[in-house]
Amino acid sequence: MTYKVAIYCPDQHFFYKPTSIEANGAGGGLMARIRLAQALAQLGQQPIIIANVTEETTHQGVVYVPLQKKNSIKQVDILILISSGGDLSLEPAFDLNINAKLREVWLQGTIPIKGVEKLSPNYIVGASNFICETVQQEWGLSNPKLFTIYNGAAQYKPNWWNRKPTRDPYSLIYTSHPSKGLEASIAVLNYLRKEDQRFTLHVFGGDALWGGTDKAINVPGVIYHGTQGQQKTLQALQQANISLHLQARLEPFGMVVTEAMIHGSIPIASPVGAYNEIIHNGYNGFLVEGSHTSDEVHQHTAQLILQLTQSPEYSAYIRHHAYNMPWTWNTQAQTWINHWDWTLQNKGTTISTSNCKCPTCNGAWLLTADGYHCTQCGRYSQNGQS
Repeated sequence: MTYKVAIYCPDQHFFYKPTSIEANGAGGGLMARIRLAQALAQLGQQPIIIANVTEETTHQGVVYVPLQKKNSIKQVDILILISSGGDLSLEPAFDLNINAKLREVWLQGTIPIKGVEKLSPNYIVGASNFICETVQQEWGLSNPKLFTIYNGAAQYKPNWWNRKPTRDPYSLIYTSHPSKGLEASIAVLNYLRKEDQRFTLHVFGGDALWGGTDKAINVPGVIYHGTQGQQKTLQALQQANISLHLQARLEPFGMVVTEAMIHGSIPIASPVGAYNEIIHNGYNGFLVEGSHTSDEVHQHTAQLILQLTQSPEYSAYIRHHAYNMPWTWNTQAQTWINHWDWTLQNKGTTISTSNCKCPTCNGAWLLTADGYHCTQCGRYSQNGQS
């Protein structure tokens, strides 16, 4: 079935032109809704984004509608409501006059969104089990219907004449807002450069990601790129050996990790939030226990990187599993469609056996493009067991 899907975002802290946003760069929540809509279009669906855009236009199969024209859309199959920045409020949706068979709130973070309870969505879809668990335990909503669908990972799309770049074993990369853990990454770099001056840290992302102004960094070994379009960042991930994600922030999902993985840059992260779901320590990346501000963690991380640099065969083993993570945007868009088919048409395959059922509620698994989703509590599992 072809679904007409409207993604409505009332956030006004970021004003963008649909045809140039990918070249200029933006935060994860904004890019997630654009990527999902583009992937849905590629799968034959009819996506619409109603947001703080400069103009009404169609780009890469997605219809963009400015907020002031939000009620020009009268009827859709699916209405997805999302706020991922600014006031973190869906209250502007109270007067949204769009009829939909299914109304869902899509969450990119764990901070409560204003207006969710009053909107009474059919589902609250979180980008990780961590988000859904936080909503269940801390938001105080009345019996929320939850469902987890991971965000996808964008992939670099080279021009046909571009050769695949050579990976630099001494190249590290940091691709988040500086406040998350840039100082920790620089501290790791400093330890590494005491051993070998060839180590460098490429920094993509700055205050402009969250509406501010990028600030230059002048540190030996740091190559500062600032906020860049996504394709430039993804291309750099193909060249970097290690992607650093040491931080205290409980990461709600972390597309920076999955995008690093799918481009072969081995992630080393703190075990916070959804990183515990995505990274399997010593298999597709590494989790480093302890405070990301401590010398102990910095030294341990530096030693781990030295070991990976000195053991290319072991690095190839980790990189192989990172490459093969399942969450591309096309896969995740198909998972959304599987979810809608099950919810609206009772169409899909489920399984529930003694050794293959939801560990949280013993519910049956819905089999989807990315694995297993519990039909009762909405939990996601890669293997149907955990």
